[in-house]
Amino acid sequence: MHRIIDSTRCKLHPATAIVLWLFFVVWLEFAPPSMLGLAALGLLPWLRGAALAQFLRYLRRTRWLLLTLLAIYAYTLPGENISTVLGSFSPSMQGLQYGILRVVRMVLLLAALSILMRSIPRDDLLLGIYRMLSPLQWFGVDAERIAVRLWLTLHYAETALGNTRTTNMKQRLEALQLNPALPVDTPAQVELPDRTMGWTDYLCLFVALVGGAVTLW
Repeated sequence: MHRIIDSTRCKLHPATAIVLWLFFVVWLEFAPPSMLGLAALGLLPWLRGAALAQFLRYLRRTRWLLLTLLAIYAYTLPGENISTVLGSFSPSMQGLQYGILRVVRMVLLLAALSILMRSIPRDDLLLGIYRMLSPLQWFGVDAERIAVRLWLTLHYAETALGNTRTTNMKQRLEALQLNPALPVDTPAQVELPDRTMGWTDYLCLFVALVGGAVTLW
C-alpha cells in the first residue's frame, strides 16, 4: 500500500536535479577539452562536506577502473611512442592524451553524481524518478510501482548492510543473499512527498539546455 502526500516545495524539484545531471552527462561526452576546466570550477563550490566525502569514496572504489581505462587507451590507440627505449612496448602519446581526457570526464561525472546523491534525500530522489517516469504511464508503465520497489530495495539494502553484527562487506552481502525476507521494520506504506515544479525549475532547465548548446556549438 502506498500513497503520495503533498509538501511545500522549497528548492528545485528532484526531477529537475536528475535531469540537470543527465544534461551534464551528455554535455561531458561532447564538450571540448578546453571546457572541462570550467566544468570542474563550476562543480568545486558544491563539492564539500558530505558530497566531497562521497566523491572520494567513488574515486577510491573506481581507481582501478580509471587506471585500466588509461592503460587501455595508452596502449591500444596508434600514435607516436612516448619512449623510444621501450620500443613497441611504449604507450602512444595520442593514446595517453585521449586516456587522460577520458579519465577526466569520468572523474567530473563522479563529482556531479556525488553532489546529486548528497543534495537530494532518498525519498526525494525516488520522487524525481517517479515524476520522470510518469509520462510513460501513457504506454502502460506503472511509475508508482517502480518508485515503490526502488524505495523498498534501498530500504532493505540499508537495513541489511547496516547490520552491526556483521564485521565486513562480504558478510553483509552474504546476509543479503541468505535473508531474502523483508526486514521487520519495513513500512507497510510508502509515502513520497509530492512537489510541483515551479518557474525556477523550468528556468534552470532552459538555462542548462541553452548554455550546453552554446558551449558545444
